[in-house]
Amino acid sequence: MKNRLVRLALAALVVAGSTLVGVAVATPASAVPGLVFVSGVSANNSNSSKEALAVCPAGTRILGGGGFINGGGRQVGFTRLQALGSSDQFAAAAAENGAYAGNWQVHAYGICGSAPAGLEYIGFQTASNSNSFKSAAASCSAGKQLISVGARTTNGAGNVVIDDLRPGTTLTSVSVTGYEDEAGFAGNWTLWAYGVCANPLPGLQLVTTTSAANSADKAIGAACPAGKRLHGLGAETNGGLGEAIHAGVYPDAALTTAVDVSLEDPTGVAGNWYTRAYAICAT
Repeated sequence: MKNRLVRLALAALVVAGSTLVGVAVATPASAVPGLVFVSGVSANNSNSSKEALAVCPAGTRILGGGGFINGGGRQVGFTRLQALGSSDQFAAAAAENGAYAGNWQVHAYGICGSAPAGLEYIGFQTASNSNSFKSAAASCSAGKQLISVGARTTNGAGNVVIDDLRPGTTLTSVSVTGYEDEAGFAGNWTLWAYGVCANPLPGLQLVTTTSAANSADKAIGAACPAGKRLHGLGAETNGGLGEAIHAGVYPDAALTTAVDVSLEDPTGVAGNWYTRAYAICAT
């Protein structure tokens, strides 16, 4: 299933097209040297929640990344996609929505490199309450720009869906959203927005690909222009309202394409919905 969806995502680059949003760079800085793709994977079993860590090589910093859920029968969703600046790892965590008898695992993928000038890790959390929808946003410090995004839900018992992981169009902020699923969640939960920022990188650019709007599963990719490489990525669903889940938001191993794989939950989505994949690229 994963390989088929990835092929669909890469094919979608040809038919869907990509929207490139250029970002003005007032003071060019050195590009990030030594970019490398790393990965990690959880155990493959029927535990209700799991986390995987992708660890950067010694001497490099975590800049961005993503994850993929293998298995889960449409009943497993991400609870965490986060660059951990304190340990230079990328964390991908997921939880079952209700009981799922089969085995599943979560993969974490990280983008590492030498520390760019002005590197900072930002975050913001919402209040902990039982609202069915939450949004959170975090902004880079003045003069810095965003190179990757992340999100996390705490509590939620698998009944909260991370819907949007969206970089701002000027690459100075990140916004994330979360919905309770159709079953709802009676307890309190919290949503976090995360970002990685740095002094402006040369050629920094946001590339966006949007899927068709229909009631089918989606797999799309946003590709960096020739000569640029992927530093971070994001994704969002529109119209899923807690009934469409991201099964994969991750970089390809060559660090040229951001892939989003989104699935309807077991009961499906009543109307049409669509997804967007975001690639943050630089020279």
